[in-house]
Amino acid sequence: MSYFTANDGTKLFYQETGTGPDLVLVHGFGCTSQYFQKNVPVLSQHFHVVVPDLRGHGKSNIVKSGARLSRLAADVHELIQYLDLHNVTLLGWSMGVSVTWSYWDLFHGDRLAKFVFVDEPAADLETETQHTGGPTYNEMMQFSNALITDFKPQMDQFVSRLMTDKNLDVSDLITDSQQSNPEFLSALFINNVMNDWSDTIPTITLPSLVFCGKKELFELETCQTSC
Repeated sequence: MSYFTANDGTKLFYQETGTGPDLVLVHGFGCTSQYFQKNVPVLSQHFHVVVPDLRGHGKSNIVKSGARLSRLAADVHELIQYLDLHNVTLLGWSMGVSVTWSYWDLFHGDRLAKFVFVDEPAADLETETQHTGGPTYNEMMQFSNALITDFKPQMDQFVSRLMTDKNLDVSDLITDSQQSNPEFLSALFINNVMNDWSDTIPTITLPSLVFCGKKELFELETCQTSC
C-alpha cells in the first residue's frame, strides 16, 4: 500500500498502476478509491492511473483537520507534485468534481492538461429559488448529524442510494466507506453542499469533458446547465 504525507502531517493513501499519460481519479463524498475498481484495469491499459483516498475517507481516515473542499484540493495538488506528474487529466466524480473545481480555483492549471467532470452540479443545496435535486438545508443538517450518531447504517443507505441498479452487490463498497471518519465526513458534507461553483466554472480554460447521467442523484438538466 502506498501513502504520502501532506504538509500538515496527515498520511494519505493512494494507488497507482499502468503507464502512459497521467490520469488522476477523484472519488465522491463518502466513497473511496475502490469505487473505481472496475474502471482502473481498463484505463491503466492506456494511462498511468493514480487514485487517492481523499482525507477522512477509506484508508486515509486518520485526519487532524481539513474537512473542506479546499484542503482536499490541496491534497490532490500535493500528491501530483509528490509523484511529479505532468499534463495530468484530472477526473472528478460527484463531490470529486467540486474538488477539481476547487483545485482550479486555487492552482488553476498547474500540472494539468484536461478535466473530466462526472455528475455534479455547480451547487448542491436545494432552496426555494434554486432547484438542484440536492438536499435542503434541514436535510443537510439531519444527515450530517446522523453520520455522527448512526454512522454505519447511514453509510449503508447512502451508498445503496448511489446505485441505479438496485440488484448490484455493493457490500464491499459499503464496507470500504464504513472505514471513513464519521466526524470528518459530517463536517465535510456541510462544506460540500454549501459551496456554489457558478463563478468558478466559467473561468476554466482547459479542455473539459462533462458526463451527466439520467438516473443520478442530481437532475440531468441541472448538471448540464452547470457546465
